[in-house]
Amino acid sequence: MAKKRVYSFIDKKYSANSITSVVLGWISVALFLLLLLVSYWLKGSAGSWIGACGVTGIVMGLLGLRYGFVSFQDDCKSYFCSKFGTIVSTVAIVGWFFIVCVGLVSMM
Repeated sequence: MAKKRVYSFIDKKYSANSITSVVLGWISVALFLLLLLVSYWLKGSAGSWIGACGVTGIVMGLLGLRYGFVSFQDDCKSYFCSKFGTIVSTVAIVGWFFIVCVGLVSMM
């Protein structure tokens, strides 16, 4: 007997929290890569402003992770952006954590 195919045409919307999570995660990753590039061009003599921008990137990554977790609690929403935003924010936080650890080791 042939298997019946069921098609669903219900549009599941993305929650605002999941879209915010994706945007904040990508901004944090972009800021991370931009600051790495600027630091490379200036041969490590960028000054304290690059650290302030780095803290901003860390905060954006943490907020993206928070919004990603909150978006899983929304009803009747597609969870693709929730998962994607959480993963991107986690990758950004891991990158920032690595940079902070390298900076602390070089201070010793």
